[in-house]
Amino acid sequence: MLLEREVDGDLLLGDMDQSVPFRPGVFYGAISISAVQWLCNADTKLHNPVKRMYTLFSTLYSALRRGTKAVLQVYPENSEQMELLTFQATKVGFTGGLVIDYRHSIKAKKLYLCLLTGGAPVHMPVPLGIDNTLQVML
Repeated sequence: MLLEREVDGDLLLGDMDQSVPFRPGVFYGAISISAVQWLCNADTKLHNPVKRMYTLFSTLYSALRRGTKAVLQVYPENSEQMELLTFQATKVGFTGGLVIDYRHSIKAKKLYLCLLTGGAPVHMPVPLGIDNTLQVML
C-alpha cells in the first residue's frame, strides 16, 4: 500500500515470529495492538508457540535501547496463554508486568503487557479505572 502511494522510506515485511534484521539498540520503544496473542496458536505442525514467542521477544529485546519500553496490547484466550507470554518475555531479559484497564468490565477490559529493558527504575503505568481518568506515568 505504501508503494502504491509512493511514500518514501524503507519497508520491511516479515512475521513477528521470525528473526528480523534490526541492529541492536536501534529502537526507543515498541507498541503492538492485538497481535502478539496469535503466537500462542499452532496453525501448522511447524508452529511451536514457545519457539515463536522466544524469537519475537529475543529479537525485540535486542532491537530496543536499554532503558526503553514495549507495550503490547494482548487478548489471550486464557490465563495459561498470558502466563506463557509473560514467562517468555522475562526469559530473554524483560522486566515489567501486566496492566489491566477496566478490570471489572467484560466489554471495556484491556490487557497490556508492559515490558522494560532495564536501566533506571520505572514505575508501571496506573490502569484506567471506573472513573475514566488516566494517571500519567512517573
